[in-house]
Amino acid sequence: MNNLIPKKGYMVCFLLFFLSMTGAFAQTAVKGTVKDNTGSGLPGVTVLLKGTTVGAATDTQGNFTLSVPDAATGVLQFSFVGYKQQEVALAGRTTVDVTLGVDTKALDEVVVVGYGTQEKRSLTNAVTTVQGQELSKLTVSDVGSALQGKAAGVSVVGAGSEPGASPQILIRGLSTINGNSPLHVVDGLPVANINYLNPKDIASLSVLKDAASAAIYGSRAANGVILITTKAGVKGEPKITLDVTYGVSNPTKTPDMASGSEYARIMNLAATNSGRPAVYPDPASFTQSTDWWKEISRRGSTQNYSVGLSGGSDKVVYSTGISYFKEQGLVRNSDFERLSLRMKTEYQAAKHLKVGEDFNISMTNQKYLNSGSLFRDAFNDDPITPARRPGTSGNPYDYYGASPTDIGNPLAFVERNDDKRNQYFLVGTVYANYEFTPGLIFETRFGSNNNVYERNAFSPFYTIDPNERNQVNSLRREHNIEINWNNTNTLNYTKSFGDHNISALAAVTLEKFTTRTEAALGQAIPSNSPDLRYPDAATANFSIEGNDFVNTIASLIGRVNYDYKGRYLLGASIRRDGASVFPSANRWGVFPSVSAGWLISDENFMKDVSPVNFFKLRASWGRVGNQNIRSITNSAYIGTLDQVYYVTGDTRTEQLGVIQNNVPNPNVKWETVEDYNIGTDLAFLQNRLTVTADVFRRNTMDMLMSQAIPGHAGYGYNSPVTNIGSMKTNGLDFSVGYAKSTGDFTYGANINATHAISKIKKLANGQALYSGNTPIFGRPSKTEEGGYVGAFYGYQTQGIFQNQNDIDAYKGPTGTLVQPSAKPGDFRFADLNNDGVIDAKDQKYIGNPTPDLTFGVNLNAGYKGFDLQVSLVGSLGNDIVNANKGWWYSGSYNYNKIAGLEDKAWHGEGTSNTVPRILANDNNQNLTRFSDFYVEDGSYARMRNLQLGYTLPQATSKLLHTSSLRVYVSAQNLFTITNYSGLDPEIGYGRSYTDTPSALNRGVDLGNYPTTRTYLVGANIAF
Repeated sequence: MNNLIPKKGYMVCFLLFFLSMTGAFAQTAVKGTVKDNTGSGLPGVTVLLKGTTVGAATDTQGNFTLSVPDAATGVLQFSFVGYKQQEVALAGRTTVDVTLGVDTKALDEVVVVGYGTQEKRSLTNAVTTVQGQELSKLTVSDVGSALQGKAAGVSVVGAGSEPGASPQILIRGLSTINGNSPLHVVDGLPVANINYLNPKDIASLSVLKDAASAAIYGSRAANGVILITTKAGVKGEPKITLDVTYGVSNPTKTPDMASGSEYARIMNLAATNSGRPAVYPDPASFTQSTDWWKEISRRGSTQNYSVGLSGGSDKVVYSTGISYFKEQGLVRNSDFERLSLRMKTEYQAAKHLKVGEDFNISMTNQKYLNSGSLFRDAFNDDPITPARRPGTSGNPYDYYGASPTDIGNPLAFVERNDDKRNQYFLVGTVYANYEFTPGLIFETRFGSNNNVYERNAFSPFYTIDPNERNQVNSLRREHNIEINWNNTNTLNYTKSFGDHNISALAAVTLEKFTTRTEAALGQAIPSNSPDLRYPDAATANFSIEGNDFVNTIASLIGRVNYDYKGRYLLGASIRRDGASVFPSANRWGVFPSVSAGWLISDENFMKDVSPVNFFKLRASWGRVGNQNIRSITNSAYIGTLDQVYYVTGDTRTEQLGVIQNNVPNPNVKWETVEDYNIGTDLAFLQNRLTVTADVFRRNTMDMLMSQAIPGHAGYGYNSPVTNIGSMKTNGLDFSVGYAKSTGDFTYGANINATHAISKIKKLANGQALYSGNTPIFGRPSKTEEGGYVGAFYGYQTQGIFQNQNDIDAYKGPTGTLVQPSAKPGDFRFADLNNDGVIDAKDQKYIGNPTPDLTFGVNLNAGYKGFDLQVSLVGSLGNDIVNANKGWWYSGSYNYNKIAGLEDKAWHGEGTSNTVPRILANDNNQNLTRFSDFYVEDGSYARMRNLQLGYTLPQATSKLLHTSSLRVYVSAQNLFTITNYSGLDPEIGYGRSYTDTPSALNRGVDLGNYPTTRTYLVGANIAF
């Protein structure tokens, strides 16, 4: 892994080279202060010597200093978003103080939309923008984690803090039971994997939430689109930035499990309650307890270092940088690191011609823990088994304690785990932009997104006991190559005719996606030595896997935006996509949209409504498609073949054969999402208070599903993919922001929230889907027509039988006992249909994993050189299945138990009405029936980030030979407020026992990689 870390000498030389480029022969120093109309200093104002690249930016108090060659004739230009630009002649002065007036069109900032930009005031669609400086406040490995809680309509849910893992991102909830990941577009290039991107390199991020804004991306936009613009150079002197961050991590929560002696007492109690003899004669003798979590864990750490260089002139602007990120996980042998180099340049090649490029070269290394049950096992394994034991076999993988449970030794698993995964990315775009006449611009772009994936996994031979052993070692080496290219050609036209303003876009795109997979497998390597972990060392059971996947998309795109007097707004777009993953008859799909807006605040009757500075109403309709479905390749409509082994003849010799392994569907076509949106944008109190709110409805049609076929039809085991399902989602999202400066004190707040509830309208053959499989009570999640997606379906409890009279009094309509096998201390289950029997007919919906509301709260404040940022995220109204209770509260297994279970569980009349008695034989199915005992409120609020920074005064920075220097401390995931008794309420899709993580099995907690609480220190330095 260390090969990714630049040598110290090289880094020093690299920095010295950057620093040498900033040399200038200044003659006169000019300083001053820039304030707003309240007298408060404005930070971040660009100060530029007109006609040159000499410039500076104001500090947090609004002060600036720059060197000019001639103070007698120079002119300074002052510019800042939301304020009117101003020019001031120096006329020999060396001190210049300026007050910038508020731009009455503060909401006219440029927003990145599909294949172009648009002023925010003229938007008629639902688009949310997040600036890069907001995302950079968190030090995380991926864009999704940085985005959490920052944008209305966007829900980001992690599943622990496993290094290199990406969270689940949902834009306005679920759009399908299939893949719900949004499309990512980085600097105009659609990409499927953004692990190569350092979140701190992002300049801005736009989320296209409704179909009208996303329809421009057609068949891949059903789940929303995230447009990412990376940092670009600006005209001015070369500027060097250096960001350094280091942090340490611990888990936010670990369960309090029983000690060795307590565990023995609980197991004896379970046996006694079931009429069995005690298991452990002397529980007090277990004075040593094994804490399996401590055995496998360590203190985590996070490092992030980046160096950037940017600047430019009238001819060229540039931005380049190198960054290194490393995360050491809480569990040993779980690490992730990334080294990235980015380059972005734009050159004015001729008067009307611009050319540019944007390249990112990245390498990621990951040590992967390939076990979804490891963290559950670490808490379930009994505490009386020692982690290690002496041995003489000569194989170090043998020297571990053997548990009486069916759980493997967690420490042994971690220490023998060898699964390294590396990826190498080359992502880039080159473009040319030519302006034929004012307002008519043609641009052609060619982008390529390439990555090479390499995996080396080794499983050693070992023998811990007869139940935990591997007699033959094995290895697997994979090399997958993805080569994707995109050619986009656009023609933009903008023109004003008096009060009429029009902009139009026409575009053609061609894309090709090629994936080649290869894997070599082998067994019986002569030893477990690290020096022999390659395919040539295998001596038996060789096999090779490999395949090619090629998809293509061709698209025609059109868009028109029109406004009258900038007040009455209309927009329309259409995209026609053709994709090779569908049969020729259904290969082309058309995705239209229309939208309208009314800028009410520009009407004469609003002129006297002084508190309202901006008021706009919006409405839109659009259709988008979804082909982001794992099972959809050409095999959806073409029959494919697979190998099969069978035995024939008197000698019973194994033969190799070929069968058709799927049922093709020649009529398969796109999933289509139709979306309606009504929204408003408002600003009050001189634009200090802003409100954006949207109400939406989404209808998903022709949802792709596998449809069961009769067994006599044959064709292997796969069902055909058909367009049979449908669902609808209703919701709203809003954000409220406020910002103000009072003297040296500045403060602001932004609150955003999302409500999105999905219901199923139609499923294949009308059959319900069950998911979220657990080894205790099966699948708790049920999705059926008319119901919620992945809702929890099970039995309802009515307290605990406190005595025999309670049991005898619980009778059916014929007078028979409803629960004849029950004993005092067992659950009373509700007989919902009153037939005198507890069976499947008594199940009902008892929970919903979809929250009523997800939210983010972002606060900031500044005083002189100090700045404070606070970010909270959370959800309200969602339920979680805490499946771990099936092990931790039961005496039916040899697993460890939750500490204090003897007192929590029923142990006599009146002692508990919520936790049943401890049993070795659960004849009443207290815990093997899925019931509301497992369903808990998953609402939570988490302090996602708390950061305090200080920017040194400019005089001090100058003494240190820097233009600015900020230091900060921060805490991520500092605390969580929740009633959930499990480890973490933020579990997303979680881990299922057998089912693939999907929208159908959300909220089932079977144990995830723990969430980390991280404390960091850092510095932002500019030269």
